[in-house]
Amino acid sequence: MKRSLLVLLLAGLVFAPAAFAKGPHAFLTTPRENVAPGLPWEVTVELNEFRHPPVPAMIGRRGGRTVGAEVEKTPASMPGAAGFRLTMVFPREGRWKLVMFAGKRRFVFPAVHVGGAGMPQNYVAFPIGSEAARAGAGGVWTTDEAPAETAASSSRGQTRQEGSDPSQDDGNDGIGAWILPLLGVVLAGAGVAAVTRRGSR
Repeated sequence: MKRSLLVLLLAGLVFAPAAFAKGPHAFLTTPRENVAPGLPWEVTVELNEFRHPPVPAMIGRRGGRTVGAEVEKTPASMPGAAGFRLTMVFPREGRWKLVMFAGKRRFVFPAVHVGGAGMPQNYVAFPIGSEAARAGAGGVWTTDEAPAETAASSSRGQTRQEGSDPSQDDGNDGIGAWILPLLGVVLAGAGVAAVTRRGSR
């Protein structure tokens, strides 16, 4: 009985960390309008949980063409975050992939469909290869809720949509970010219930 309870509790501890993923992350806030070729596209990037926030650099890529962004500091909406305004001009229509560099870290945001009907969405991203990114943290978020300050809280209020994962085009809905912690809690709860039933006999 004790051995089975220990196994269940350990399983809960193994699965739980994905829910509390933390670390440096970036919030991208975009204007609610279409992106037109040849016209400036201004976005805001806020770097959060950086010990020494660097000045970021953003590039857009389409085929062999690359465009950069002009960067200037701007007030951040979150305490402790560093805010930057980025301005990009895409020379032609099409799907432009976005990559941002912040010091040694790389962030990927959803591609911009220049000249298309779709509007860019606000997005929170974690560094490529980080524990939080591997756990599925990050994604689309809406401005009706203030940006969260941790990975765990940032996942609340997200509006995941098909294709919102910028690193994949397979419609990954980020289920792994919450199903593993939930499974851990369920397993741990089952162990506690089993012990309670045995103790009442």
